Amino acid sequence: MGQPRPSDAFSMSLAHYMTGIICDNESATEDAIKEYKAAISLEPNVSLIHTRLAVDYILTKNEIPAVEELKTAKSLDPADARPKFLLALAYTSLNRFEDARKEYEEIARMNPDSVWALSSLADIFVLQQKMAEAAAVYEKLIEKKKDAAILYFNLGVIYSRMGKTDEAIEKLKEAVRIEPGYVEAYIGLGILHEIKKDDKGAIRYFEKALEKEPFNPRLYHHLGTLYYKDKNIVASIRLYERLLKSNPNDAEAYIELSNIYLSRGKTNKAGTVLERGVKRGTRDAALYAALGYANSVQDKNDKALEFYNKALEIDRNEPRVHFYIGALYEKLGNSEGAYKELREAIRLDPEFSEAYNYLGFMLADRGQDLDESVLLIKKALELDPDNGAYIDSLGWAYFKKGMTDEALIELEKAVNLDPEDPEIRYHLGEVYLKKGMKNKARGELKKALELKPRQDLRDKIMKSIGKR
Repeated sequence: MGQPRPSDAFSMSLAHYMTGIICDNESATEDAIKEYKAAISLEPNVSLIHTRLAVDYILTKNEIPAVEELKTAKSLDPADARPKFLLALAYTSLNRFEDARKEYEEIARMNPDSVWALSSLADIFVLQQKMAEAAAVYEKLIEKKKDAAILYFNLGVIYSRMGKTDEAIEKLKEAVRIEPGYVEAYIGLGILHEIKKDDKGAIRYFEKALEKEPFNPRLYHHLGTLYYKDKNIVASIRLYERLLKSNPNDAEAYIELSNIYLSRGKTNKAGTVLERGVKRGTRDAALYAALGYANSVQDKNDKALEFYNKALEIDRNEPRVHFYIGALYEKLGNSEGAYKELREAIRLDPEFSEAYNYLGFMLADRGQDLDESVLLIKKALELDPDNGAYIDSLGWAYFKKGMTDEALIELEKAVNLDPEDPEIRYHLGEVYLKKGMKNKARGELKKALELKPRQDLRDKIMKSIGKR
């Protein structure tokens, strides 16, 4: 202040550069850019000014001019790693992963002991889906930092994505050995054991994760599902009740708990659980939809429709509510209403496999629009290829179209997948009857009766036995 302004180019360039830094410190990025440009126009051969200008371009999402400035900075000072690092970041933002990789490799050559350079290089390989290369880099990193739990965790995740489940498990185990409180590693171990279809192992690790993080609702939900799969119904119920004690507005917990009771045939108990959630003031479309379904199962159809409509008041675009209403209309004999609601569910969720299958089966069972029926069921199977119920639907649609040989292939496949489903066995029995295979038909129909089918299905089976 009060001094004459410098007149030589270098001094004036420095003044603009310092003013740019002041502007940056005051978050006046656009003004800083103007000052750095002025500095460069006077003194174009200073790498640091180009680098500062590039940083501001990156901050203002102008990656392309940032790249040009960083290329200049890099050429002016090849020994400085900063322009290379920033250039790699800019390339990554532009999805130019191969260019970013080259920059990180150059930094790693300059600084072979740089953990950050190697980890950044590994991240680029992951973005490029080059998992083997990423794993090799992480192995090098672990040689340099043997006690870094996060490196073992990241390598475990990469091995998992490569389908190397056993190797992934070993790395995550090492991560929790180094850092016993590493919740994400315990969760990863649980998921990997699920992949190996080792539910007991998965339960063990999710329990460990819950010990370390007892207020994480997602852990309760995941563990509750695992207990149920493992047929430990009491543990599953206790876990959801424990969750609801600490988080009484968790609508999903009420729904999952009610589903356990529904699966055990305890429809009244299921309804009571859901009513608890509603009484808590939990305003959730899925909760009201589940309560409607629980009433529908008990043939309280007016009550069911009342709750479905309340769910729609909360969210008219919830596809499962439309699905449930469609199923209720079908039960009440309102076919047109059922078709409309099921199609709306599909419109709202084009990957709603249950809705495709339900609508396709309805059409097939009524002998209507059989070509569309097959297309709908095939779409359901495209989304869920190993679903025995969907395969049964396809077999039944083929049967209705008179494609008996194709029906037999699908229905035998469905019985192998779901041997305890009486409806599938009834359908297979019908196909055997059509093909004149009376002994096989009798066997399937008798097995269907032994599985205690619902009354309407029982009547159909008895009628088929009479035809035999």
